[in-house]
Amino acid sequence: MLQLEERTAKEKAAPVLRTEPRELAERYLAWLAATRYAGASIKTYGTDIKWFLRYLEARGIDRIADVTAETLADYSLRLREQRNTVHEGEKIGLPHIAHRLFAIKRFFGWLAEQMIILADPAEDLELPRLPATLPRTILTQKEAQRLVDAPDLKSPVGYCDKALLETAYSTGIRSSELFRLKVTDFDPKNRTLFVKEGKGGKDRILPLPVISAGYLKEYIERVRPKFAKALKHDNGVLFLTWTGSPLYPNGMTKIFKRTTKTAGIDKRVTCLVLRHSIASHLLENGMDIRYIQEFLGHEKLRTTQIYSKVTLDGLRKMYNKFHPQEKRNRGAATANTNLSRGAFL
Repeated sequence: MLQLEERTAKEKAAPVLRTEPRELAERYLAWLAATRYAGASIKTYGTDIKWFLRYLEARGIDRIADVTAETLADYSLRLREQRNTVHEGEKIGLPHIAHRLFAIKRFFGWLAEQMIILADPAEDLELPRLPATLPRTILTQKEAQRLVDAPDLKSPVGYCDKALLETAYSTGIRSSELFRLKVTDFDPKNRTLFVKEGKGGKDRILPLPVISAGYLKEYIERVRPKFAKALKHDNGVLFLTWTGSPLYPNGMTKIFKRTTKTAGIDKRVTCLVLRHSIASHLLENGMDIRYIQEFLGHEKLRTTQIYSKVTLDGLRKMYNKFHPQEKRNRGAATANTNLSRGAFL
C-alpha cells in the first residue's frame, strides 16, 4: 500500500526530478504570485501540492494528463489513512485533509482554465464536510469599548496603542493585513483603509468610524514621525514600535496584554478576537449579514453565518435572564422545588 509519509533525510538530499507535474506546479505558484496572492497563501498551496506530487511520483505518474478522477479519489483515501506526525497513533484531521484537497482542486481548475488539460479531473472531487465552529472568545460591546479606551493618551506609545486598537476593532482587519498596512493606505478624507492582497489575494476597502479615523490621523501626523526618526529609510509601514521597527506579532501580543489588564478584561484578546467581536456586534446591531460578509472579506456567506449562531446564543442568555415570562418560569420552578422538598419534611 502506498503511504504518504514525510520523506526521509536521504530522500530529501536526493535531487528532485523535473517532471511535467512539478514544472506545472511551479508555473501555477508563479501565477499566484503574479496575481498578488499573499506570500503565506502561496507557501501553503505549494506545500499542499508537493504532497500530491510525491503521491504521483510514487505511482509512476509523470504526465498531468494521466491524472484521472479515480487517481484523485485514491489520493483522497490515502490522505484519510495518513498518520499524524505530531500526535503518534492518530490520523491527520479533516481540516488538514480538506485544505490539501482544496489546493488540488484549485490547481487543476487553473490547469483547465489555461487549457493545459482538456478536462478537469478534480471537478467532482468532494471535500470533507467540516462542522461550523464558533469563535471561542468574543468580547461584549462594553468590553470592546473598555479595551479601546484603555491606552494612556499622554504617552506616544499609548497613543499608538489607541490608534491601533481603534483600527483593529472598528475594521475587523486580519493581523496579517494590519501588519502590511502602509501610511498611504489610509484615506483621511474618505475615512477608509485600503487592504491590499487580503486573503485569497483580494483587495478591499474598509470604512472607519469618525472617532477611529481621527485617532489614526493624529497618530500618523504627530506620533509616527517620532518613531520613524530612528529609521535610516522609512518604507511607509503604518504601525511602528517606539524604536522605529515595524510592528510584529510579539509586539501586538504585548499591546493586548497591557490593555486587557488596564481594562480589567479576563480574556485572551488577539486581532482575531476583535475580528470575531466586531462581526458579532454588527450583527447584534442590525447590520445585514451580506454587508458583514463584504466587510470581513469572506468568500462564502456560510462563513459569515457562524456569527448568527453566536448572536443567537447571546440573545438566548439575555432572554432567559430578562424576559418576564422566563422570570416567572424560574419562580415557578423554585416554588415547585421547595414544594417537592417540603413533601419529605
